[in-house]
Amino acid sequence: MPISPELIPKIKMVAPGTVLRRALDDIIMAEFGALIVFLDDIREQENILQGGFYIGTGFSPEKLYELAKMDGAIILDENVNRILAANVQLAPDPTLPTNETGMRHRAAERMARQAQKFVLTISRRRKVITLYYKSHKHQLSEINALIARISHTIGTVERYKNNLDKKCLRIERDEFLDQVQLIQVTDLLNDCIGIMNLLEEIDPYVIETGGEGRLLVLRLDSVREDVDTLVQMLVKDYGLSSFSEDEIVQIIEKLKSIKPADHEKIAVLLGWPPTAETTLHDIAVRPRGYRLLKQMAKIPPGTVDNVVERFKDLVHLSMADEANLLEVEGIGEKRARSIIDGIQHMRNRLVYR
Repeated sequence: MPISPELIPKIKMVAPGTVLRRALDDIIMAEFGALIVFLDDIREQENILQGGFYIGTGFSPEKLYELAKMDGAIILDENVNRILAANVQLAPDPTLPTNETGMRHRAAERMARQAQKFVLTISRRRKVITLYYKSHKHQLSEINALIARISHTIGTVERYKNNLDKKCLRIERDEFLDQVQLIQVTDLLNDCIGIMNLLEEIDPYVIETGGEGRLLVLRLDSVREDVDTLVQMLVKDYGLSSFSEDEIVQIIEKLKSIKPADHEKIAVLLGWPPTAETTLHDIAVRPRGYRLLKQMAKIPPGTVDNVVERFKDLVHLSMADEANLLEVEGIGEKRARSIIDGIQHMRNRLVYR
């Protein structure tokens, strides 16, 4: 089940490696239960909070652990800098809906709904941390099991990425042969969208691993960077007309909402007229050369734009000689030679492989 974006900052607060999580783990190990409410101003909720005593002291994991020995709720400020009160009884509106069964969890969910604040509980029997924020609920997983599940999912993502790389090699070969069909472009973008959406779905769970998930983050970031770059370059290369950077960002966001394998809508977002999917096989397209230039030469973006504006597409760029390239603003002899050599290397690698 997808995690609400509103819960992400709250998950970060209790992720492994934080001082708050250290206290929560100690409470679980001691087999205590806990009910913790995050408020900056107790007076705003005084009609819900009953009894207890005001503390107003600086936060530390050790203090929170000791206070968890009492039955009532503990009140922390929302930045987890101070412990405001302890042994407080919560009296939220009993008519508010809740699917919880235990008294502590029912009070926590209703408190979160009524106050629109962050509340968490620790189950003494099940040793589980549950987060409530507004109408959202999320139960934290056991860290080792969570890492194992995420690793399995990342393995799936990496296999998808390997298949995507193979398709990229095929389309790069066809680009040099001037044989690219629009359906190949929409198919590549469709695969990219699937990977991007999958990465977004597992991001909150990776955040939940905190400092324990550093290697997972590195693996994900590697895939994310490659796929994000590929999508940007495909949009720039194959849009019917040139798009500004802001327009490209908007197009990518719209692409993420398209249903899988809806090639017609992908083509429309690239600026092509609405048409049947079968027709996409008959539409020949040429890349402008953005992706190739990014792969083979360290050229500033502004200079890349100048090169594309001068030669219009990859076919004409691949036929350019050094004299033609030197006419482009920002291209000197070294960059001209680098482009020519790079094109020849890629042509040999792709066409004659």
